[in-house]
Amino acid sequence: MIQCVEEVVATAVAGYNCDITGRVTAVRKHSNVLFLDVEDHTGKVQIVVEKTRNDIFAQASHITPGSYITVSGTYGSEGLLQPEILAASLTVESLATLAMSPLPWEINGLHHRHGKQIFDFPGYYLANPQRASVLRIKTNFVLALHRYFQDNKFTLVEPPILTDKVLYTPESAVRAQLHGEEVFLSQCATFELEPLAMVFKKVYTISPAFRNEPAGSKRHLAEYTHVKAEVLFADLDSLIHLASEALYQALENCLSKSELELSMIKTDINLDKMHPKNHVRITYDEAFKIAQAAGSSTEYSHGLTDFDKQSVTRHLDEVYVWVMFPPFDSEGFPYRRKSDAPHLSMVADLIAPNGAGELVGVAEKIANAEELIENLILKGKGREIRQYWDYILLRKQGMPPHGGLGAAPERILYGLLGLNHIRLTKPWPRYPDRHINSQPEKELNPWRDEDLDRLIKKYNIT
Repeated sequence: MIQCVEEVVATAVAGYNCDITGRVTAVRKHSNVLFLDVEDHTGKVQIVVEKTRNDIFAQASHITPGSYITVSGTYGSEGLLQPEILAASLTVESLATLAMSPLPWEINGLHHRHGKQIFDFPGYYLANPQRASVLRIKTNFVLALHRYFQDNKFTLVEPPILTDKVLYTPESAVRAQLHGEEVFLSQCATFELEPLAMVFKKVYTISPAFRNEPAGSKRHLAEYTHVKAEVLFADLDSLIHLASEALYQALENCLSKSELELSMIKTDINLDKMHPKNHVRITYDEAFKIAQAAGSSTEYSHGLTDFDKQSVTRHLDEVYVWVMFPPFDSEGFPYRRKSDAPHLSMVADLIAPNGAGELVGVAEKIANAEELIENLILKGKGREIRQYWDYILLRKQGMPPHGGLGAAPERILYGLLGLNHIRLTKPWPRYPDRHINSQPEKELNPWRDEDLDRLIKKYNIT
């Protein structure tokens, strides 16, 4: 029976006969013995092929990194630096014949010097241990968020990807054509989560979102994962509590399951500093004054820049900071304005220390139809009110006070893991300066592989 590496290492004793299938990541040849490092999704083991086994030694000598093999043999670990299997039989399941260089297992996939190579061939370099570790950490984090919401009686819902509404400007949205209609790819699920909250009271989604981001940013993706939750009868204070607890508990759960991956990328996250009891709350006005004193050029009523956020956390000894009541001009139209200061919004963002940036945002939403129409007009959407009419009508159909939270796991992990680019958080990242379509100038066979040349000529591939 084929076992995974983790099972073999955990249960086998010296002399135990075992069978594994995995990918070869390194080959070391000596005169009388051949060593193959073989990995699967659970771990790595060294395969030893002795020259005395003429039936498999010659075959194993032609195996290249990237190939998949099945091995049967005798397990050993005592006195060895790593677990190994002395091969008794070997089957080559697939052979990697393309001379790619460097190999995924030879480089630090998080270093910027390898960025072009890795993202020119993203499917191949997913095997890089650092890249794979970040993706596994993200998976663990998303699963932990699901667990938190499920444990706290939220209902998972499914908002559409294709929509007729945008939260901000049409220029910031990604457009699509469907059945003769021009539509948008969802920027934010808030328009659909609100009516669903009227049915289930507490709802959430972890689903794709899309933004037409400007070029040159290392912190933005055109396609990302959006965590959205909507809660009836929630005010700003309860939303801050919800978001702080969800983030902390999900990360605590994630980190406990990601120790191997964190060691692979050499990252240590101070979880105690992230505990909600250690968060600090200040107003936008206070944050603005701190940033101005540090030399910020941001105008009042604009959102805080990265420089501003770093100035604030540095001023407060690098703690996690909730910045509350930002200007209405910098926020979305569905958010309530502060009753005693209508130029401000009932919104708060959690800013992480050491330049990690915004982690999560919360907002009280408008429950009054006229107030929502006025906000649309003030935001320059007066001619688009019909487009939002169904959303407005919810306020005449019994929508009570409510609020929501929003976060992007990619942005959170980009900051907390200290990555040099947010693209490292996605298997196939869609980000500014990176084409999605295959480019005609890209050479089909830069490796001068003879078999590829044969296929290209035979089928006239251009």
